Amino acid sequence: MAGFALLQTHEIKGFEEFREVVAGAPREVVQIQKGMLSGRLSHALIDGLRIDTASFNLGLRTKGVSGADGVVIGMLADSTDRVTRFSYESCPGDVLVTPPGTEHENRYYGGSKVIIASIRSEDISSSFACEGELSDPAAWRRSHYKGNAHTVQSVVPRLQSLVARLGNAPLTAESADFWKRAVIEAMSANIVQGRSSERDGPRPSALKIVRQVEEYLDEAGPGPVHISKICSYMHLPRRTLHRAFQEALGIGPIAFLKHRRLCSVHAALRLPRDSRTISDIALHYGFQSLGRFSGYYYRMFGEYPSETRRARRTPHQNGSPRIESPQP
Repeated sequence: MAGFALLQTHEIKGFEEFREVVAGAPREVVQIQKGMLSGRLSHALIDGLRIDTASFNLGLRTKGVSGADGVVIGMLADSTDRVTRFSYESCPGDVLVTPPGTEHENRYYGGSKVIIASIRSEDISSSFACEGELSDPAAWRRSHYKGNAHTVQSVVPRLQSLVARLGNAPLTAESADFWKRAVIEAMSANIVQGRSSERDGPRPSALKIVRQVEEYLDEAGPGPVHISKICSYMHLPRRTLHRAFQEALGIGPIAFLKHRRLCSVHAALRLPRDSRTISDIALHYGFQSLGRFSGYYYRMFGEYPSETRRARRTPHQNGSPRIESPQP
């Protein structure tokens, strides 16, 4: 398994086991609410990005100091009662930024779920290269950002299932980099949203931008490429890239990248000697949910992935291709 390792997932019995939700950053934990505390901890790593998740059923008071190896973004995924982090009232979907070596103190009045990403300095510089001051790790300060309905209904479930899905999946270096960037983007969406871009202004020819992106994707090969990597390569903020694609192609860059990835999956499914499962191929090209991917695929090609695989071409004995008969 390259690039991603699910380090540990285990059931918790007792508040003491929550003292190190983030590896290397111990905290003091006091159980506040009466009852038998239980929950679950998961520690995962994807291409250097540490992702920790915790869920618990009773109120806690926690405090400590964040580790020294990166900026920590903590998202409140769910709660049954009030949550205060520092002096901030937090609701599900809210994120709290904690720079390295910063004190933190949280009060959970009931059961809660949290997702925590520890982002290294080099990943901040790479993922936010065209987002102004966010590209400088030293500019990140302790801050609280409000979430929204989309974060709660879409982003949180996607992050939770992604950790579980990737745990046993074989990934190439390219697909691991894609998923790392996807996690960073999801965790930081509330932070980036609404910030003005320092680079907005007169833009180059839209068609020229699209051609340069296509050339970059061709050179990168068939694996998935995250949009933040394209922005870094082009030295353009995302909104400028979006305007260029809309002007030149009538669709945004994310939709265009999805179409390219669907085409790559289609081509892989037609290869006669590709023994990977459809699920593994889809994951390699950046599709997490097999059901949602199948829907995208059907709308794109008018058939389901399994139909493409059954009808794939295989080499004939004389060198000419033939079509396999559909399997029952």
